[in-house]
Amino acid sequence: MERNRHLRLSLFTVPDLSIGRAPLTPQNSQVDPKRLEYLEGMVAYLNSLSKDLRKRHSRSEALSRLDKVLLQLPYSELVKINTSGKPLVTEIPGARDRIVFNQERLRITFLDGLHRRPESPTIPAGRYSPEVSQIVSKLSRGISEESLAHILGECEVDLSPAFKSLRDLQLIEEIDPSAQIVPQSLLEGKKDRLTWLGHACVLFQTSRSSVCVDPYLRPHIKWTEKELKSSFSNSFGDRLFFEPYGPQLTQLSPAQLPPLDAVFVTHQDIDHCNLGGLMMLPEDLPIVVPDSHPDHMWEVNLSALIQRVLGRRRKVIRLKHGETITIGDIRATAFPFIGEMPSSLKTLWNCYLFETNHAAVACTADSAVTDESIEFLIERLHEKRKPFVLCSRLVHSGKNSVGYRDETESLFNFTRLWAWYVPIWDLFQPAEELGISESRFRKLAQRTNLRFYLPYAMGTAPWYRIVDVKDPLRVPMANLSASDLQTLSETLKGIPEGPSLFPGKFAQPFPLSEA
Repeated sequence: MERNRHLRLSLFTVPDLSIGRAPLTPQNSQVDPKRLEYLEGMVAYLNSLSKDLRKRHSRSEALSRLDKVLLQLPYSELVKINTSGKPLVTEIPGARDRIVFNQERLRITFLDGLHRRPESPTIPAGRYSPEVSQIVSKLSRGISEESLAHILGECEVDLSPAFKSLRDLQLIEEIDPSAQIVPQSLLEGKKDRLTWLGHACVLFQTSRSSVCVDPYLRPHIKWTEKELKSSFSNSFGDRLFFEPYGPQLTQLSPAQLPPLDAVFVTHQDIDHCNLGGLMMLPEDLPIVVPDSHPDHMWEVNLSALIQRVLGRRRKVIRLKHGETITIGDIRATAFPFIGEMPSSLKTLWNCYLFETNHAAVACTADSAVTDESIEFLIERLHEKRKPFVLCSRLVHSGKNSVGYRDETESLFNFTRLWAWYVPIWDLFQPAEELGISESRFRKLAQRTNLRFYLPYAMGTAPWYRIVDVKDPLRVPMANLSASDLQTLSETLKGIPEGPSLFPGKFAQPFPLSEA
């Protein structure tokens, strides 16, 4: 083996995590025996009911009645009826993987945006995931073959064959260690500046510090002919955020982030707290997450999850509402995240206000920006005339929705945890719409130096529109249209001395101050 070679994870590769074959979601990011008891109890109940029905009805009538009862049960998709089997009702394969965390079943998959394989290479990492994570972190920045061999030799389990296979598949490549992969624009600049990196990921930089929020970066993608027609159109809002726009547009791997001083995570959804992307970052990089409480079973303990999966080397910091942490010359304060849960389930999730002496940025992710949020921002910023950027979901009328819904036509799904814990009376209680109402927006603009509004956390990039449901890279996500942005622009023009749409382009820093 030549000892002077340097290796790096391909920019077309990003790790993804699953429990068995079930994608990692809030539902299977934590252990709760109650959910397994529900599954086992549902199977036992349906089999007991089947016996009773067959005593009183013909076989066909009994099965028909059993089907009707099954349709009434939440999460009935977890079981199946075997008309000729014993027992009659059983769990579907992988049912448990979808609803609880199981360290032994943890798999790390390597998405391939270049060869577009229908099946992604996978390491069944199990309890050795921290060791795999350590190696991926090193490979993402580049490591000598000798150093890699040394790390592999110290692992408790022999991971050499797995990483040799990744190399054979060209997911690990030989590199020139002196070659720069971080875009030069992200490495230079003295002014406070903000960069949008897709979906809810933003980069806030000063002359001294650099922080990233909700890094959900995908691998580089070699587009198929079909995707050239479906993923790119002037009707998409993307065309205003990318320069150039088209198949040749800029793509950014997590490995191409500039040196960071901290990463901030707003909440537990995998498009905001993505363990695959976090795995690629340096192990000593502080990761700031919301606080947690054992009574809030509808919330994932992100600190525990990150250290369990990525390893105890990871420096995780919990930040409570109202607390401030200083990162270099950036002061970050957590304030409440509201929404994405029914009204009775309060969360400890975070929105963040980032401040320097020259600029301020509020990242609210998928939260509703409520009266309390507005009062907090006004209190912090109304006497300071520094430019302020609000990153939020869409401006809306302010009308509450009838209960919180992940999907309009479905009460429950296999992504969120709330449905396991919400009292039934709260299913249709009024819920704040995500984003900010026009009246609150006007108030914020009048009382602060709100200079720019970045409508974000809605995908709005071609890699979120891959339509093939069997493609491992598919991430079905809402995307802003050009029409949406035109409507927003007209709304902003109607606000006297109000903000304008954030003019920055993808991966291109936009200066916020003259300092």
